[in-house]
Amino acid sequence: MSDVEVDGFNASPLFKELVTALQDDGVRQKAIKGVKAVLVLTLKNKEGKEQSWILDFKNDGSIKKVDSIPKSDVQLILKDADFVKLANGKANGQKLFMNGKLKVKGNMMKATALESVFKSVGGRPSAKL
Repeated sequence: MSDVEVDGFNASPLFKELVTALQDDGVRQKAIKGVKAVLVLTLKNKEGKEQSWILDFKNDGSIKKVDSIPKSDVQLILKDADFVKLANGKANGQKLFMNGKLKVKGNMMKATALESVFKSVGGRPSAKL
């Protein structure tokens, strides 16, 4: 199991895929240029367990799971299942936000930049934030 995977979270393979894609220097540089922010994703799975990941697209283009919420430009809080739908292009971030299923703390514009990262992971429909 990689350092971004967490048992019981359907988002784990997506984070692992993103980490693999970010090994490519071109993809990583594009993500950093496109987002220019440190994002924290806090997901809650169906068992009610919470897990956070820090996506550093300001400095080094890395993703790590974290136990406590670090300082970031923006934090996105949503259910694991909703994040998976969002990342796969099957859910709309604005609708999730309007329906109270997506909470954003911090810079809302930085949250929308995350869409470009999912696009650059190739082969996936884009996540609309």
